[in-house]
Amino acid sequence: MNTVPARRSTARRCAVLLAGAIALVAAFVIHAAAPAAAPVETTKQPLLEAPPSGLDSAADLPGRPEGSRVAEPARFELLQRRIDARQREPEAGCPAVYAAHKAQAWLNFARYGFHSGQPASMQERTYAAATGILEELEAHAEPALGTSELPGARHVRDDLWKGAAEVKRDGRVCAAPKLAAFCEVELAWAGYEASVGGWRHVEPYIRIAEDYCAQAAAAQVPPPPPEPPAAPVEAPPVTRAPAGMPVFERFELSASVLFPHDRSSRADMRPDGRAELHRLAVHIKGLAELTSVTVVGHADVTGTAAHNLALSQRRAATVAAELAGSGVDSAKITAVGVGSSEPVVSCKASLKRRHRTRYLTCLEPNRRVTIELAGTAAREAPAGDAP
Repeated sequence: MNTVPARRSTARRCAVLLAGAIALVAAFVIHAAAPAAAPVETTKQPLLEAPPSGLDSAADLPGRPEGSRVAEPARFELLQRRIDARQREPEAGCPAVYAAHKAQAWLNFARYGFHSGQPASMQERTYAAATGILEELEAHAEPALGTSELPGARHVRDDLWKGAAEVKRDGRVCAAPKLAAFCEVELAWAGYEASVGGWRHVEPYIRIAEDYCAQAAAAQVPPPPPEPPAAPVEAPPVTRAPAGMPVFERFELSASVLFPHDRSSRADMRPDGRAELHRLAVHIKGLAELTSVTVVGHADVTGTAAHNLALSQRRAATVAAELAGSGVDSAKITAVGVGSSEPVVSCKASLKRRHRTRYLTCLEPNRRVTIELAGTAAREAPAGDAP
């Protein structure tokens, strides 16, 4: 049996394997001796910058792209200058400041859409939103406080939308107009991103919106300007009916004499108002027979309908309790509130702080309590009971 060729084949295979092993060892030695290469950083750029607290610079605004070598359309810069001029206006009221910041946020998203390759239709939508707000401001029209969602967008985080509406309703928007505006525009953009990229894609935008909305909600409501002192009001004249005749009388008391603005409790009642009710109670007790006393509370339009109704009801209840405490039969007293549904004057609304005192003074006749009583006149007026 010839074994020489088999031995030669085996030897060749061993030589090949040995050469491969030597090459691997050599490569390892060369790699170990070479200086370590610097690690490659792969920092993921956020689609939008996380909003730092304060938002003091233009680069902190939502959707605003960082430095780019791509030239922007000239109209972006022209619109930016117009917005800057609005924001520097010294006498701008709270709604105008809020609206200017909202225009800025929409412009920032138009720029973001341009740099990130968003559809041209969406770039136009955001640019048009900014332009529409600015044109209202430049025409000195009362700016709209609502924020529309983008066409085709999903409605995301209804809780944040409701919180934003509450911030505007109770006045916190005047303490943080920029944050309130960015909160709403960021939510609108998040809804658009949800419609085109799905819920997982929208998470970064929602987190940013949460930050803006939380900071706006944490703002403190600015204190109202000091209320002018109430002018002394003379007691309403009381005309006595002939003895034994039916009596139907109506008395109207200014709420500003009875209570400070937006107050309703007995502890809030002013001394002049309490004295006025005491004199009226003496008159009521002087009737031969009391049939009924109806106390009706009224409010002005400076709050929501629900707030005004509750305020007028509390005022009526407090006045009714004060009359009962002065000796009027409580079983004959009915207290109701009608909110701001029965005004006696109308005033031109203004949200500018410098006009607020004048506006509240104009509305004062609407803040009142009326007292209607029915009974029978006394045959003889008790001495000293005349109001």
